[in-house]
Amino acid sequence: MGEQGYRRVFALSGLVLGLILMWSLGFGGMIPGAIFGAAGSVAGGILGERLAARRTR
Repeated sequence: MGEQGYRRVFALSGLVLGLILMWSLGFGGMIPGAIFGAAGSVAGGILGERLAARRTR
């Protein structure tokens, strides 16, 4: 799996984890969902990119 694959998988995982965190903290609605989802997706994408860089060294 290449760098794009890692980034995609971890971004989707981060999106789901961000939404789970939102619901566990008691937030709901479209605006908090967008904020938590975007933050989780970006963080997951960055993590996936770093993991792929370590595997290809």
